[in-house]
Parts: sequence; C-alpha cells; structure tokens
Amino acid sequence: MYEQLHHTNEEIDRTIAQSGRHVLFLSADWCGDCKAIKPFVQNIKDTVTTTADWIDADRDDNIDFATSHNMRGIPSFVLFENGKEISRVGHGERLTPQQVLDWYQSTI
Repeated sequence: MYEQLHHTNEEIDRTIAQSGRHVLFLSADWCGDCKAIKPFVQNIKDTVTTTADWIDADRDDNIDFATSHNMRGIPSFVLFENGKEISRVGHGERLTPQQVLDWYQSTI
C-alpha cells in the first residue's frame, strides 16, 4: 500500500534543485481522481525510482510550492531534471496507471 510522505515547501525545493531526475506526485486527500489512482501509485513509484528520485507534495499543505510552479490540476506527476521542470502529466483529469508510466517512459 502506498504511503504518501509529507514534505515542507523548502524540502521539495531543495530536492528538485539537486542534480538528477526527480518525479513529484501532487495530490490531495479530498481529490476523487487522486483517490482513484492512489492504489496504483506504489507500483508507479517503484517503476520510476529505478531512474529518478520520488517526492510527494500535498496540494493543500504545499500550496505555496504548487502556486509558484503553476500547478493547479491534481493529480499531477511532474518531472524535474537538474532543477528544471522537464514535463508533467495530469491537469485535473483522471489518469490510468498506464498513462502515467507511458508519460514517464517517453521522457527517458
């Protein structure tokens, strides 16, 4: 079962600023589409973390971070590389696990 970790805005900023690839998962407890994909997130995370670090962000707890990066739709998966956003998928629409994995594979 997927256990979402809680990070401060500063922790998220420090992590994505580091060299390498980082996938950020932005969600919220009240979001229906987030609830729909959460049972599959651990598998997505396990697949992604073979080539990237993973970081969780909560839309409400990390509103300053989300706003500063123009992240409005949830759930969203965002790829940062060497401190810069490379790609994102999910803008408030319901995603299938395969759509997320296909998106990530297309970034490699």
